[in-house]
Amino acid sequence: MKKLLGVVALIGSILATGCGHNAGTDDNGTPAPLPQTNATMNPSGPGPEPATTNTAETPTPPTPETPSTPATPPPPKPATNYPMGIVIPGKKGFVKSPYAEYAEPVDVRGYPPGTAVRCPYTNKIFIVPQT
Repeated sequence: MKKLLGVVALIGSILATGCGHNAGTDDNGTPAPLPQTNATMNPSGPGPEPATTNTAETPTPPTPETPSTPATPPPPKPATNYPMGIVIPGKKGFVKSPYAEYAEPVDVRGYPPGTAVRCPYTNKIFIVPQT
């Protein structure tokens, strides 16, 4: 209880005399300047409106038009030095690898036509055909 009363007394003396760091004053002891306020926050009300010298509207310079981009990009062009996968009729999204014709079909669902993919059996690259 004595410690609590001592802390309260210390805080009370600091508040009464100040903490000694002179908040809000500069090195000479003069009050620090207040920060600039926004004109819309002026409590005395709005100031006079600025006078306009020209009553005609000034034309705004034309903005350069940005070229419109297509919504979907065209499919990538296939590389000419890779063979095309072999379409399997009746199995949309599956092709045969041109390197392993007797292996299982390769799942190319999710790859757009013209994309280079790697054969899972031979590790060689081929192009996804239009399925």
